[in-house]
Amino acid sequence: MKLVAWRILQCAIWMNCMVESGTWTLPSGHVGELQRRSLPRSRSILLCTPTPSDATQRESATQRELCVSQWAEPGFPETLGRADSPLELARDAKEVCEIQPVISHPASSAGRVLMVYTGGTLGMVKHHDGTLVPPQRRGMLCLLIQSMPEFHDETLPDLDMIEYFPLIDSSNIGPQDWAALAQSLQEHYYDYDGFVIIHGTDTMAYTASALSFMLEGLGKPVILTGSMIPLCEPLNDARRNLIASLMFASQLELCEVAIFFNDRLLRGNRAVKCDATGLAAFDTPNFEALATIGASGAFVATQRDSWQPQPACRLRVHTHMSARVVVVRLSPGFDDEAISAMIQHTDNLDGLVLSMYGTGNGPTHKSSFVDLIKKAISRNILVVATTQCHKGTVALNVYEVGKRLLSVGVVSAGDMTTEACVAKISYLCGRGLQGETLRSAMAQDLRGELTQNLQRRYTHRVGPVYRDQRL
Repeated sequence: MKLVAWRILQCAIWMNCMVESGTWTLPSGHVGELQRRSLPRSRSILLCTPTPSDATQRESATQRELCVSQWAEPGFPETLGRADSPLELARDAKEVCEIQPVISHPASSAGRVLMVYTGGTLGMVKHHDGTLVPPQRRGMLCLLIQSMPEFHDETLPDLDMIEYFPLIDSSNIGPQDWAALAQSLQEHYYDYDGFVIIHGTDTMAYTASALSFMLEGLGKPVILTGSMIPLCEPLNDARRNLIASLMFASQLELCEVAIFFNDRLLRGNRAVKCDATGLAAFDTPNFEALATIGASGAFVATQRDSWQPQPACRLRVHTHMSARVVVVRLSPGFDDEAISAMIQHTDNLDGLVLSMYGTGNGPTHKSSFVDLIKKAISRNILVVATTQCHKGTVALNVYEVGKRLLSVGVVSAGDMTTEACVAKISYLCGRGLQGETLRSAMAQDLRGELTQNLQRRYTHRVGPVYRDQRL
């Protein structure tokens, strides 16, 4: 009967397909419908959009593919992960987005999670010279997970995977990649209970902060994770990070972007990478952990009062992000000329983040420094003051230089991280905000990135609260 049902579904798919330049494609409007159908988990379906020409298809074949099929690694079954439906003819289409079933529990009620594998240490393999390199073939991580019995526990959710190919070094990730991730989550939003993004650790906090702003009205968990030691090693932190991320991604009460690392679930736009080599690589210095894993594997300290409330609107994804944001870290005796040249000789700067001493202090004998900042603001450049300290808040009205900066229009970051400031400026400028409206929105808590009462205590209001459109 299953075979008959599968053949019937094949016929239905064929009837809804179109032939474009000799390539079978599935109309993009039918993608969500197809994903929600109950298909055999051992099958792999390619979901594609029509392509304009064969030339475009050949050109895109060398670009990044979201695909995990058609590979053969020594020691692994050659047939695993291959697409054997008629839609395999669409393999060279311009936009290929394949979802690979990884783990399926026939009687599980733990939900369904989509994992997006972008790259990072977690899935790396050892080269013959001992160095860690990304796998050269697709599907390695999928097979590793399938080979581990703990991932087949019925208390864990069903798992599907999208794998980037080639994988991305996190130091190369930027606004365009954030937009692609946000669009992928939007496309599959109603088909899964939660999402896990495997990401390199170097810029994970930036990506988590960016996604938190881009996904307005998020009502499901989006968990970013990675590891300091790859999953292929006998002793690693990758296994625990993956399992815990899956558990949190199936929590219906959680509706925000978070990072799970080591033993803690952290708010994404509050997180910073605090250790380059240790397993506890991330921290939220100005905010408590959302949850902590105990020795028994239970959530021994779940701070549910700190979780974001359920949204009052449907999901809205904003993909326009400005890349014209610069961070300048002050150092004793710095030369103003560098900042002056940057401000005077560019028309493409939207935001300047000043990483200042302590609570927002700077040199008092350099009046030219404040004049430069005033000139930047007059050129419609948003200037935000953060602190170089790992913990604490900016209080610009405490010292002389801070007061002068406030008077010319500098916005205090409060207890926001530098990563959150960069992502927030990028997001707000991408929404088209400018001038006083932009400064006012920057001082508001939009996604839990800012402790609002600290802003009211330590800074004056930079303008009327921005209510004209939803942020």
